[in-house]
Amino acid sequence: MKKIFDVALVCVLFCQLSSADSSLEDLSESNRLLTGKVEVLEKKLEEMEKKFSAMESAQSQKAKEEASAREAELLVANKKPEDVIKTAKKLIEEGSTAEARGLLSAFISKNPGNIYSGMMAYYVGKSFFLEKDYQNAAIEYMKSYKTNPKGSKSAAALYKLALCFKQLNEMDKHKTTLEKIVDEYPGPFSKKASQELKTIKNAS
Repeated sequence: MKKIFDVALVCVLFCQLSSADSSLEDLSESNRLLTGKVEVLEKKLEEMEKKFSAMESAQSQKAKEEASAREAELLVANKKPEDVIKTAKKLIEEGSTAEARGLLSAFISKNPGNIYSGMMAYYVGKSFFLEKDYQNAAIEYMKSYKTNPKGSKSAAALYKLALCFKQLNEMDKHKTTLEKIVDEYPGPFSKKASQELKTIKNAS
């Protein structure tokens, strides 16, 4: 009788242990699922924080740019174009390219069609060129040339445009622009363009 009782007791204990093991497994699985959900939530929160930080940074940058634009407008108000160019050239020489660009752009915006717009676009191009932003520099040099093809900076603008094309690896445009300088602008830039064309020919 005692043996039967012992066996029954063992069976009961085994069942209890099995039930306990099953409960522990269920609890462990629940913990794993909960941990996974927490990790996903933490990742989403991190992404939201990054987006919010980027938005704050963009808004701050926009506010700075707007403040700089307003300041530039005040600085060029009632100023002669020659004085604006002189100030911008000095800023470029000092390395303050963005500030120079702001002044020139403010004047151009305030005085569209001014006869000095082509020259100002040239210096805007120069500010980008010095920053190695050849794409925007090319746009401004082209604008300078088209605004006043017979202006004092037209040949220089075309030559710098050719250099931008070279930096951008647009060699066909580089060559065509140099040829245009040789054909239409006799003088120092024509000589530079001719020499560059010889170098291209010798390299091919």
